Amino acid sequence: MSQSEDQMDKHLQNAIFGAPVLHPDEQHRNLGTFHERLDLGITFTQALLRDYSPELRTEMLAHPNYQLLLHGLLDQDILDRYICLATKNQIRFAIRNDLMYQHQPDSLAIALAAPMAIHPPTINIDDRFPLTPLTPTSPVRRQLLIDRIHQHLDKNRSVFRQRHHLE
Repeated sequence: MSQSEDQMDKHLQNAIFGAPVLHPDEQHRNLGTFHERLDLGITFTQALLRDYSPELRTEMLAHPNYQLLLHGLLDQDILDRYICLATKNQIRFAIRNDLMYQHQPDSLAIALAAPMAIHPPTINIDDRFPLTPLTPTSPVRRQLLIDRIHQHLDKNRSVFRQRHHLE
């Protein structure tokens, strides 16, 4: 094939299948960005357990050029909380609601991402901002809470599929 035929074939492939994406699996796990750009990450389980606004605000004030990425399947009250936080601190934010973004209890639900690679030692918000436990919790109560979170996420998935006529 000649060079113009190669260019035409490439153009047709992009029109049919979309532009090629670098490391698509990594971007699907990390709300559309690369792992080395993530500063902080909050999983669905963590987001349902507590409010991380003070920790995120600290990082937002330290890095005003970062962007807050939110998974579209988060509960509306949680989304509203972090959208207000980003707006108050004049941080860009994006809601990612495509089905390709993973929606498991340990998947990223909220991420603070840099515009370039930063390689922090850990992105887990609980590791970076440890919280001292007030009272010891029994493993049975913790497992019950985790089971309820799993049920909640399953319910959100089914509502999303019904709302978008995917069933």
